[in-house]
Amino acid sequence: MRSAPLFILKILQVFDIAQMWKVCAKYAIFFCMETRKLPIGIQTFSEIRNENYLYVDKTQLIYELVQSGCPTFLARPRRFGKSLLVSTMRAYFEGHKELFNGLAISKLEKNWEEHPVIHLDFSSAGSFKTNQDLKDALEWKLSAYEEKYNIKNKPALFSLRLGNIIKIANEQTGKKAAVLIDEYDKPILDALQTPDRDANHDTMRSFYGVLKSCDPYMCFLFLTGITKFAKVSIFSELNQLLDISMSEKYSTICGITEDEIKKVFAPEIEAFAKSENVNTEKMLAMLKQKYDGYHFCDTCPDIYNPFSLINALNERRLKSYWFQTATPAMLFGLIENAKYDLTDILDGVTLDADSFSDYRVGGGSLTPIIYHSGYLTIKDYDKESNLYTLKFPNEEVRSGFIKFLLPLYTNIPEDKLGLTVEHFRKAIATRDTETLMTLFSAAIADLPTRRSVNMEYAYQVAFHAMLRQTGFDVESEQQVIGGRVDVTLETRDTVYIFELKMDNGKAWAEVADTALAQIEKKGYAARYANSSKKIYKFALVFSTEKGGLAGYKMTE
Repeated sequence: MRSAPLFILKILQVFDIAQMWKVCAKYAIFFCMETRKLPIGIQTFSEIRNENYLYVDKTQLIYELVQSGCPTFLARPRRFGKSLLVSTMRAYFEGHKELFNGLAISKLEKNWEEHPVIHLDFSSAGSFKTNQDLKDALEWKLSAYEEKYNIKNKPALFSLRLGNIIKIANEQTGKKAAVLIDEYDKPILDALQTPDRDANHDTMRSFYGVLKSCDPYMCFLFLTGITKFAKVSIFSELNQLLDISMSEKYSTICGITEDEIKKVFAPEIEAFAKSENVNTEKMLAMLKQKYDGYHFCDTCPDIYNPFSLINALNERRLKSYWFQTATPAMLFGLIENAKYDLTDILDGVTLDADSFSDYRVGGGSLTPIIYHSGYLTIKDYDKESNLYTLKFPNEEVRSGFIKFLLPLYTNIPEDKLGLTVEHFRKAIATRDTETLMTLFSAAIADLPTRRSVNMEYAYQVAFHAMLRQTGFDVESEQQVIGGRVDVTLETRDTVYIFELKMDNGKAWAEVADTALAQIEKKGYAARYANSSKKIYKFALVFSTEKGGLAGYKMTE
């Protein structure tokens, strides 16, 4: 650490006023960084404010939302700031005016009233894989409030106990209660792949059912979650429930926008840029590619993943922070076991809002839960057709998701994945087509022993995933006039066009010839006719009987 005397000495050595200010600014940033605190893993509003951590002010949106008075639901991915949002609301309803000094809400709220708060946080209550786990947690949470309000006569049902607590809290304080439920769906999500799936779903459906009758005793009801489960009582019985998950007005209530980054974290961005030996504009572009790109409605500004961004600024390293800590095992278990077209994730999927808003337990598409979990986000919207295009939000999610997929569809060990991908990348960059095919053939050699159904699809997923890890521009199911191209890969000077086929008992060479003829007949390479790039056309044929790559043919 540089000492203050050295700082003064540097200034005294400078005789040019303009240069002096540059030196002052440089060292001021250094000393400022010594005292600024980033809230790594801190989700309690009072701790952030009392301990002087940096805070991105969302209180104007909170004030406007609370003033609406509507029961409200918000779906956002894990580690996206939902718990901090709920904690901030709790401090507001408990009347802790001093915690909001200097924030937007301090100029808006004139009457700081204290209300009883029933705060049920399921995100910090451990796992709910069994129904008994859930019942134990509900007993613990409800008992704490029953003790607080000296409730002796406890109804038998958890739902009635919750309703009784809300009513008595109102009666004892003379103020309506604020009911804040964080991660309402965690007990359902945790049990999705267990024998207690339906039991947990039914327990929570009954538990939340009482909230409708509690309206006379509540001033505000707010629930957060990962996704919106169909047939859960809060969504079917609370007729006035306001779902702000895709609201333009509240699209930035969680997460961090680029304007907020520049306003709140300017010294951290500059320090990170210096450590990377780039300017601040380049540093912002690097952060944007890695952690930006979330959109929760068609008009939403770009939103950064707050967990990854703050950790990156703290460590000054562009790592995959969110994917490593917020990936629910149950989601990938569902994907692995379901007949779900993973190319919809790899390439993007276009559908209407109803198709990705609600998730139905035990059936239906996985797209809603994949979207709400943060692995897909809105990238485009067509007003005429009312269709949304969902894709990976950023490089962190894209890379992490594909790294998860590859062990399921190849025999590449995780510790060898980086080296294997680099070999793929080098073969593509140098046009070493023979090595490229050898590497791929080895990677999928034992795939039939692990993926017993729809092998053509499994080979396609494996091939697509490996190519995407190389960092080159890859498109799957690209629409052209004559049809859809299975896979297209572009480098700076080369285009690779791939058609993938199963042999279905025929001679592989015959199938390959048919595939190459299809590429020509349907004009898959037509869009590159005026390009100076070298074009390779591949037909990959997989063995139905023996598995693996039966053979391939290539033309230029």
